[in-house]
Amino acid sequence: MTSLKPTLLIRRLQIERGEHVVYDENFHAGINVIRGENSSGKSTIINSIFYGLGGDLVRWSDAAARCTRINIEVSLNDKAATLSREISPQSGQPMDIFGGTLDQSRAAPRSEWLRYPYRRSPSRESFSQAVFRLLEMPEAANDESGNVTIHQTLRLMYSDQLSPVEQLFRSDPFDSANTRDTVGRLLCGAFDDELYANDLRIRDLTREFDQKAAELRSILAVLGKTDHSLTTEWLNAERARLIQERGNILTAIDVAQRTVMSSATGLSLTSQQRAYDALKTTQAELADLRQKRDRHLLEIADSNAFIAGLEQKLQAVSDANLTALAFGDVRFSHCPSCHAPIEESEGADMCHLCKAPFDPERSQRRIVAIINDISIQLKQSRQLQTEREEELAKIEQQLEALARTFRQQSAEFAQNRRNPTDEAQITLNELQRRLGYIDRQIEELDGRGRLIEEVERLTKEKDAINDQLGQLTTRNEVLKANQARRLSLAYDAISENTRWFVVHDLRREDAFEDAKRVDFNFRENKLTVDGQEYFSASSRVILKNSFIAGFLFAALQNDFFRHFRFLLMDTMEDKGMEPVRSQNFQNLLRERSAATEVDHQIIFATSMISPDLDEDRYTIGDFSTRDNPTLKLLGG
Repeated sequence: MTSLKPTLLIRRLQIERGEHVVYDENFHAGINVIRGENSSGKSTIINSIFYGLGGDLVRWSDAAARCTRINIEVSLNDKAATLSREISPQSGQPMDIFGGTLDQSRAAPRSEWLRYPYRRSPSRESFSQAVFRLLEMPEAANDESGNVTIHQTLRLMYSDQLSPVEQLFRSDPFDSANTRDTVGRLLCGAFDDELYANDLRIRDLTREFDQKAAELRSILAVLGKTDHSLTTEWLNAERARLIQERGNILTAIDVAQRTVMSSATGLSLTSQQRAYDALKTTQAELADLRQKRDRHLLEIADSNAFIAGLEQKLQAVSDANLTALAFGDVRFSHCPSCHAPIEESEGADMCHLCKAPFDPERSQRRIVAIINDISIQLKQSRQLQTEREEELAKIEQQLEALARTFRQQSAEFAQNRRNPTDEAQITLNELQRRLGYIDRQIEELDGRGRLIEEVERLTKEKDAINDQLGQLTTRNEVLKANQARRLSLAYDAISENTRWFVVHDLRREDAFEDAKRVDFNFRENKLTVDGQEYFSASSRVILKNSFIAGFLFAALQNDFFRHFRFLLMDTMEDKGMEPVRSQNFQNLLRERSAATEVDHQIIFATSMISPDLDEDRYTIGDFSTRDNPTLKLLGG
């Protein structure tokens, strides 16, 4: 059989009541029939499967409500895993996941189980994310309801008794048209996670562009109108002129000071000492702050290397798993060292080469846990890295402010060293006032320089953002065109497969006999046959079942679908369905299932099983009755 991705197969279902197992049956690929009398617990088993896989369920039958836990052994893209959830009347229950079979989970330590919440948070993944990753499904989302969950996808693969049969999706109290459309596109293979990521990026870039444009307008308003161009070239020329003038003034001050000193009786050192002490303190603070910045730079570089190593490790684990699956069990016929023939081991749990105990399932069991563990480490490391970079930015701002203070204190200290007290004070004071004016001009020029640099930076960043927006918009146009083509192919395939089931129905509905096309709309949640949408109750059941079956078989014919190749049905005899009509539909499922070479699973419940399906290779467990129900509750 060919296995497409994603493919979900149930291998075993176990329901517990405390320490007792009240249901334990193995399932297989293809058709699985749960048969029995009405009110014997068939729907309870179907609902348990839906809940155990991640569906949100709070309305339980009386028998199911007395149970405590559901365990499901599944195959997710040929990877074995066990899913376990506690039965509860409250929604949003967590899920425990083990990387291996149900029997292996019983012998494994609790540390090999991972618990995931129903809803994601900034620090924790949800179980939908974990299962989607194992199925290699993209994380689809929409702006209205957020990320798509396992519960939402199963709503389009489960035909239950309580939902209106004229609707495509299983009923949900938090349903929305946008959610239905997103789920439908995702399962049709026409939801591109790159397109959604680009849309989010375009939204963020547009917001960033507007913010930088506002900052730029504010800075230009502060700079005001000038008679010259405010450029870096003008700034450097003006700075050079002021520095030269400042040098000339310092020379004049030195001459005047020597004149004053020749007649001065002494100098006051008090102000000089105060200026020197302040300068020394600031210098020490600068040194400490620079050391702190350097430590952060080293931590960021080291963390970048660690994150890159985790990403390589995650890729290596995935590649190793694929290689192991491709090559299988490698066996040597001769010793690779001395070339002597190797005798076969008598035990299956021993290495055929060195005869040491060997568990061939352990590596496969650990793959799921390793992948999830590395992914969590990556997410936490990236979050810490963001915090380090924000702290570094704060340190840089503190350094800049402290450096300005240091320059001002240096200037004050230099002036205090030239503070004479003789009759030439007027000349010296005038020169010092002039020096202060020049220093203020230089400081103001520095401030303008920072603003000019900010203008140039913002202008370049705006241009870069605009380029990115153009590239992303162009890319999204290409992706949307490809998505539209794929969605059209998917719709045609689903429509044709649904039509096949409809026209092969018994002669009960005139519109079905010569149907040309079946149309459906995920957003509006409805089905029509050649434009007609009103039929008898039993015909609506046939149409609904034909649609979800047609969706499944379209996914088996086209590898781009992201349907799980899995189907749950509990509406075989709803709305006054005739036994012969229900059995005809069952036989159609058997015919189409037998004709495909692609792995899939169909699980349905019926009280009127077709004689052609009443065989061990199709049925699950005994025929249930009121006296022999599906759940063996031991009279509790």
